[in-house]
Amino acid sequence: MAELVDLGQARRMTVQDRLNYLNIGLMAASCAVAWFLPFELFLLAYAVLGPLHYLTEISWLHDRRYFLDSDQSVRARQLTLGWLALVGIALAVMLYGVVAEKLLHRAASPQWEIGLFYLVFVSAALLIFTPRPWIAAGVIVLTGIGVLLFGHSPWYGLIAFFIITIVHVLVFTGAFLLLGALKTRSRSGGIAFAAFLLFAASFFLFSSGGFDPTIGEPVRQVYAPFETLNMQLIQVLGLGPGTALWEIYESPAGVVVMRLIAFAYTYHYLNWFSKTSVIRWHRISTLRAGIILALWLGALALYWHSYITGFVVLYSLSVLHVMLELPLNHQSFAGIGRELVSLFRPTPPAAPKGTRKRQGKTRASTRAGQRV
Repeated sequence: MAELVDLGQARRMTVQDRLNYLNIGLMAASCAVAWFLPFELFLLAYAVLGPLHYLTEISWLHDRRYFLDSDQSVRARQLTLGWLALVGIALAVMLYGVVAEKLLHRAASPQWEIGLFYLVFVSAALLIFTPRPWIAAGVIVLTGIGVLLFGHSPWYGLIAFFIITIVHVLVFTGAFLLLGALKTRSRSGGIAFAAFLLFAASFFLFSSGGFDPTIGEPVRQVYAPFETLNMQLIQVLGLGPGTALWEIYESPAGVVVMRLIAFAYTYHYLNWFSKTSVIRWHRISTLRAGIILALWLGALALYWHSYITGFVVLYSLSVLHVMLELPLNHQSFAGIGRELVSLFRPTPPAAPKGTRKRQGKTRASTRAGQRV
């Protein structure tokens, strides 16, 4: 029987190793295409893979109660519903801002939508770590005060913007890879995480040479809704002022940043679809699968008709899946911390069998004496 268990574990590890090596291949492919066709790759992946990723992950998170009410108690269910209501309010305010800016060409202050996103982010962490009620209330109050005090700071909106975009697809994806490697203690998992870091760093290490793409006017017009991300990354990474459009499309810094963005988004989507057999997000009813397929085909048709319109309509779905994933992100970083602690914490030597038996008898005798 023990041999059968060991054989089963070996087979599972083989499957995990294959998945890790598959992901290394997906990273390499994403990196290679991003090097030569960064703008085209991003626009294609965002329009084709993005909507299917949003729909399937939201379905998967829903079946797992968004990783919030694991105990399935009435109170946990009520808190989850309250948090989902907050997510809905934040989403509605964000969608109004996008529609006003992109379609109605009206200026809309993002202060409240950003503040609501921070509240969603913080409340997700509170629900995961379940501190004492007075501590949770204090954190919520401090978050509100921070929104009021720092609402005009340039970093106020920038941090939230990065969490929704590049942090979600790059940092959180790397965290999932690292957590998987730490949990399984597998060499292939460590290699996959190291490869992820190397591929992301390669755009900066070899930025002085290579192919410099020439971006035509049609691509520039389609990419216009995403230009803010490039400019902000150019500034934050210290690659330039990031204040002119030519920096995005013509400067070496713009090429480096675009390659990173294209790689991060493309591999983020491919990583999700590669884990189908592991997390089993495809185990859904035929009706739900049909709805997801119909919505995805509708999204493709919308992007084909007008990329800008597709971006505006699907923006809410993109932001929704980011916010709904926040509890899982918090749990992942907490899991990384626990795994690192257990990795570096020395394991106490096991006591001999005879010693454990004597200790057990001693404790039993003590308890008996206490009862008498």
